[in-house]
Amino acid sequence: MNLGFGLYVHIPFCVRKCPYCDFVSAPVGRDDRVAYLQALESEIRHSEWKGQTARTIYLGGGTPSELEPDDLGRLVDTIRDTFRLVPDAECSIECNPGTLSPSKLEAMRSMGFNRLSLGAQSFSDRLLGVLGRIHTGDAVRESYSLVRAAGFDNLNLDLIFGIPGQTLEDWQNDLHEALQLRPEHLSLYGLTIEPDTEFGKLKEQGRLREADEEVAASMCEVAVEMTADAGYEQYEISNFALPGKECRHNLIYWRNEEYLGFGVSAASYVGGARRCNTKDRRAYVEALSQGRLPSREEERLDARSALGEEIMLRLRLADGFSSSHLRDKYGLDPDVIYADPLSFLVSEGLLARQNGVVRLTPRGRLLANEVCRQFL
Repeated sequence: MNLGFGLYVHIPFCVRKCPYCDFVSAPVGRDDRVAYLQALESEIRHSEWKGQTARTIYLGGGTPSELEPDDLGRLVDTIRDTFRLVPDAECSIECNPGTLSPSKLEAMRSMGFNRLSLGAQSFSDRLLGVLGRIHTGDAVRESYSLVRAAGFDNLNLDLIFGIPGQTLEDWQNDLHEALQLRPEHLSLYGLTIEPDTEFGKLKEQGRLREADEEVAASMCEVAVEMTADAGYEQYEISNFALPGKECRHNLIYWRNEEYLGFGVSAASYVGGARRCNTKDRRAYVEALSQGRLPSREEERLDARSALGEEIMLRLRLADGFSSSHLRDKYGLDPDVIYADPLSFLVSEGLLARQNGVVRLTPRGRLLANEVCRQFL
């Protein structure tokens, strides 16, 4: 039963492309921005799911907070005119330090945004320089103060660990400062170096080394300990929240529930089918300007593959998965189909089974990718 879609809207603009970023985003001029936003609004207005209920909105990118209030307001109006939002809908927007002002934050609140995600990444100017970020640690602190002064009471901070040259002490300092600010939510990501990024090219040339695996594992463990001591719950491998402040939009993804994606590269999942818009911004704009939908890739998994995928998603959550729930949903018994990997992973201390529920153990969380591969 669909309780309402999650809506994701992709804004592919940024001031400068970060060397580790593999999302579809780039600096673009005003004319290109206007053309993209017109195309985006057209895609939303002509959605085949027009009039349906939505329970979350998430503007990601790129840097959605770069949008001028007038542009952002038109986009939000288009969404609200197209979908029926539940009364307590979670409405999130990703923001970068240095792109916020009191007037812009006031405008965001008036549009109905009630959750902000601030891409801090670090409080260290040295490490922000390594990451190619355009802001400083002071800009993070200032933006955080502005957000609170504007009355937002649901704030996420993004931090990255495993940065080249980052020590365990550096990471502890970042965590300490973040926890002192006490945001409602923390997203703590290990840096992954993707092939098509600037970092990926430097790695291929031997000019950049990934963080040592043992150091990265220690950073994970420190994060779990420090957040728990501060009252945060690790409800997903990389995400920590004060009680009741989990990101409802992202929970839709991890629970394999239905969502709609709008914009270049955005993905949707409806009725067991997964669609992904073209990653070519110009092709996306051209199609919609001519009254056509953007080209899409579509995939519909068979029941067994869909079962394995949902297991992998749900294992990321502290709740894990219920065998009976999945049996009812797919008509397949995970305890039978995956008997061997489940038995092996439990015996290795990577999974725990209790009352029909399977969860990652603390050690399993450190090796989550290896665990999930067993269900491919």
